[in-house]
Amino acid sequence: MNGKFAGQCAVVTGASRGIGLGIARRLVTDGARVRVTARRQEALDEAVAALGGPWNAIAVAGKADDVEHQAETIERTVDAFGRVDMLVNNAGINPAYGPMIKMDLDAARKIFEVNALAALS
Repeated sequence: MNGKFAGQCAVVTGASRGIGLGIARRLVTDGARVRVTARRQEALDEAVAALGGPWNAIAVAGKADDVEHQAETIERTVDAFGRVDMLVNNAGINPAYGPMIKMDLDAARKIFEVNALAALS
């Protein structure tokens, strides 16, 4: 396949729809193969089909802040594609709306774990 990312492999989190799927689509267009992750397998299956099927994209469902899911994602990507060249930490949540002073502390912790710390694991 031709393109500036030909022969490369990317992992894109939060890629079953929206920005993550758009990023994955662009990477595939530019020659990369992608592993897409998100929480729901059904949505990921639809994303893989939209990306051209298992030659271009494969999926694994799980939560971005789950360390075991992170390790499984990288391991299964290397098993399938032989490498990981790029990681796009797109997954993010926002389960709380309103003034921060009124935010539940557990919700704030979860937001920080998924949106900031998961990318460091």
